[in-house]
Amino acid sequence: MTTGVVARYLAAVAAQGDTAPASYPPPRAKRYPTARRWPLRWPGAGAPPLGAAGPDRLSALLLGYAPRRLELITNAAFAAMSGDPATSPASARLLPAWFTSRRAVPSGGAFHPAELYVVWAGTAELPPGVYHHDAVHHALELLRPGDPGAALDRLFGDDASGPRHALVLACRAFKNAGKYRSFGYQLAMMDSGVLLGQLAGSPLAGQVRLVTDPAAAEALLGLGGELETVVAVVELPAARLGGGTTAATPLSGAMPPAPVGLDGDRRNLTVADPAVTALHRAIRAGVDTAPRAALADAATPPALPQPPAGSPPAAPPRTGTPPPAVELPPPAVPSRGATARRASANDLAPGLTVGQLAGILAYAGGHRPAGALAGLTGHPRHPALWCLVSRVDGLAPGAYRYDRDRHLLWPSTAHDGAPSRVRTSLDAGMSAAGASLFVVADGPPIDRLDPVALRDLYLRTGAAVQLAALAAQTVGAATRPMGGFDAEAATALLGLPAGAVPLLQLLVGAPRPRAGSLAVAFTEGSADA
Repeated sequence: MTTGVVARYLAAVAAQGDTAPASYPPPRAKRYPTARRWPLRWPGAGAPPLGAAGPDRLSALLLGYAPRRLELITNAAFAAMSGDPATSPASARLLPAWFTSRRAVPSGGAFHPAELYVVWAGTAELPPGVYHHDAVHHALELLRPGDPGAALDRLFGDDASGPRHALVLACRAFKNAGKYRSFGYQLAMMDSGVLLGQLAGSPLAGQVRLVTDPAAAEALLGLGGELETVVAVVELPAARLGGGTTAATPLSGAMPPAPVGLDGDRRNLTVADPAVTALHRAIRAGVDTAPRAALADAATPPALPQPPAGSPPAAPPRTGTPPPAVELPPPAVPSRGATARRASANDLAPGLTVGQLAGILAYAGGHRPAGALAGLTGHPRHPALWCLVSRVDGLAPGAYRYDRDRHLLWPSTAHDGAPSRVRTSLDAGMSAAGASLFVVADGPPIDRLDPVALRDLYLRTGAAVQLAALAAQTVGAATRPMGGFDAEAATALLGLPAGAVPLLQLLVGAPRPRAGSLAVAFTEGSADA
């Protein structure tokens, strides 16, 4: 039986099992060491506040909304962010041998495959050009000088009425494959979606566009190879950041300098499963490499990815008339400060309320999205949200589907409403503290999607997880994303329709910090960023 490139990839993920490699080298950050550099200012204890000039506002945006991925960070830089002296016991405890500040959304291993590029129209303080953001040192590396306006018009497919800047989001799709193997490709795209959701929540963001054909964007950035592919572009109107030169020279046609830090990606690519490389190449080409007629013959969908071994069998779905819908309280809108201060939860406790859950579902699920978020959560292919309630004040235990149009919860008849949970690697207390949210692909069968549609589904899944975490920060709740869960048990307990696939689980509860764990809150630097 001939199957498509997407079906072959999903089958490869299902076949790899749960066993992780015994050892793998830590991934490294990408840098352009010979490029001209513009260090951006760090806020912190003793530092002057960031001002209203373009580079300072860009610095605030990148610190508050860019990756929380600071690999091989120095003690001095950590001290600038945290306010603790570099020689303090706290710094010594929080910075392990290879000095990595980690976050757990959704990859907990500091593998963060997203790279950010700044396409800058120019200000008095920062010349126009194309830059790479060195997140380790919080600096911009100049790749191509000159006016990028015409290139941005091509990327967005229109002519702007005035100057604009942009953030270009690229994914190093093989960066974490040393640990996660075939599943690492899916995780890399979801993690890039996490960052995309974070960026779209910034008040400085304008139009968000997922890139269907990355060739033009990759040429603009000088990528050209298979190690990194552009997935999205986020417009930053100059009216919000300032700038826009009127007499800039044309964008340089010279290739950017050579980067470093990609040796691990290159090694992972050479040993990747052929199904993974075929999917990656089809996404970069913007086409499906399998005939559509062949896909119609693929009657047997692949197994759901990575159920933990030893899970108890799930109870069969119950039948009957579903109970009436639950009307949710009006949702709260996440604040800018909460978005920038987003930090991973170390532990969850009981105490979650239905009002808190309503705000999380509305923001992540796309209920009346506005601004840059409308292009993500307002899209018809935004994944659905389901939840398994264990302990939520004001809401009966059970399984529910979130109705984003009417802001309702529809009870499922999958089980009798007794508190239940899906097995994960965490202790039972965290799993049953509040509710488990599931991001679910409930549109066309996932194995029948074309490669670009599958990539977009993963990106939107990551964005939904991050937006839920941002909303939780606003309403005073805590979250813990989980990629390794029993998908078959979740499908049965939720009562998902045939063909729907749960992609990520997000545990939600009241916050309860765990002593000795790293939980660093970053700042956006200025109140209006």
